[in-house]
Amino acid sequence: MKRIRIGKYLTNLGVIGAVLGIFGVIKESRQMPKDWRIGIVWAIWLLGLVLAIAGVAKRQADQDFRELNT
Repeated sequence: MKRIRIGKYLTNLGVIGAVLGIFGVIKESRQMPKDWRIGIVWAIWLLGLVLAIAGVAKRQADQDFRELNT
């Protein structure tokens, strides 16, 4: 079983930016009409966070691939 190191996620600027983006989403959600568009705003924020985390998670695999092919 592989150990997950949280430090590489906490120090990644993409993840930090995505996490801090929640403040803008909260602000916009309070000002928006209460309809389906709020769900879209939250879904887009969540997808951005997931992509940032996935990018960090795949970084080691990308480095291993480059080493094997050079």
